[in-house]
Amino acid sequence: MKGMASFICQTPSYSSEATFRALFFSLLLLLGGYGAYAAGAPSEQWNQTFGGGYGDGAWCLQETDDGGFILAGNTASRGEGSDLFLVKADESGNCSWSRAYGGSGEDVGYFIQQTDDGGYVVVGSSNSYAMGEELLWLVKVDGNGSLIWDKTFGGFVSSAGDGGWSVGQTTDGGYIAAGYTQSSGSGRKDLWLIKTDASGDLIWEKSHGGPEDDVGMSVLQSRDGGYVVAGRTSSFGGGGDDIWLLKTDSLGEEIWNETYGGRGDDAGFQVVEEDDGYALVGRTESGEEDKRILLIRVDQQGDVLWENSYMGGSVASLQLTYDGGYIMAGRVDSNEGKRDALLIKADSVGGAEQWSMRLGGRGEDIGTYALQSRDGSFLLAGITSSFGQGREDAWLVKLGEDAALERQRQSNLSFSLYPISSAVPLNSGSINSSRS
Repeated sequence: MKGMASFICQTPSYSSEATFRALFFSLLLLLGGYGAYAAGAPSEQWNQTFGGGYGDGAWCLQETDDGGFILAGNTASRGEGSDLFLVKADESGNCSWSRAYGGSGEDVGYFIQQTDDGGYVVVGSSNSYAMGEELLWLVKVDGNGSLIWDKTFGGFVSSAGDGGWSVGQTTDGGYIAAGYTQSSGSGRKDLWLIKTDASGDLIWEKSHGGPEDDVGMSVLQSRDGGYVVAGRTSSFGGGGDDIWLLKTDSLGEEIWNETYGGRGDDAGFQVVEEDDGYALVGRTESGEEDKRILLIRVDQQGDVLWENSYMGGSVASLQLTYDGGYIMAGRVDSNEGKRDALLIKADSVGGAEQWSMRLGGRGEDIGTYALQSRDGSFLLAGITSSFGQGREDAWLVKLGEDAALERQRQSNLSFSLYPISSAVPLNSGSINSSRS
């Protein structure tokens, strides 16, 4: 049976040692912990961390209707394996509430979207409630994070199981989720699409792939009512893993698919729709060694219009910006094996890089999701071991052009840490689950 716990968001009472640590890392930011690779890059307005004493992280970020933000990821701070983790922050990044959901196994949320009713839908994976390995996990909560329903999908397998990477609300009020399955399909791992109604009950499922590993990482409902999925395939393409873009009709039946890549391993991570086609971002090992980030622009049939590559180790997200360009989040790897978060802004004309930023401290830091907010600033979510309370913490950074004015109003030395407190167990008897 699944469990849920509320965490009280509060500013901690610092010991002198903890206060020194917070001040030290704030000074680190001021002295160059954040570096811009190009002129015109925005400056930090604030950054916040969320988590407890163990490993926590944020894998997805969305701006909410109230001007705040919602983060989805994982937390180990309850001491019972890893739990799906939600954090609601206000417009200044202060924690409004946080929730953890899961059992004694490994449970994680990879993607979140605010729904039309003001609540949220989350997709991820869970092995706390499976007979075999992990199952795809779909969770619906209200605007305060209270559970409305959750569903699991998958079957009994002895290897890597089934999981979800992306979800979106559809025009009929239901949901479309994408991920992978080893419980059905033709290969070792197949791209998996699941369509549900508004209550999370299965309407249809489709698997796509060949004899090798094929995974769906990002899905959206296109303007024609069908679906577009980005991911990776080792069953088709030019060699190793290739970036894979799949277009289906409204029932999940394939209309076309295209692969992109070379002789090395390449993988697609997110797709967005534009007026005349799609843009997708991925990681490539087929080009220059230090340019692992690849942005591809295609038409409505998946034919390449242009592509561009960027300095960096990997990329996790792609979103459109108000000027018609793109914002990407990822990481950059140093020769010493250290990783920093990376933010890249590109224009709409061939994806030319306008600026990029390396963010982090002395520890390991990665960017997992970036977007441009309604006020024109940029938000980065990720995982940090340089700042915060625990071994790793969920991380939220805001960057904007007016940061200099903001710093005149408040000191950068007020670097705030917002930990989750000890868990408050809730009754879990009303939590539903199902397996397709």
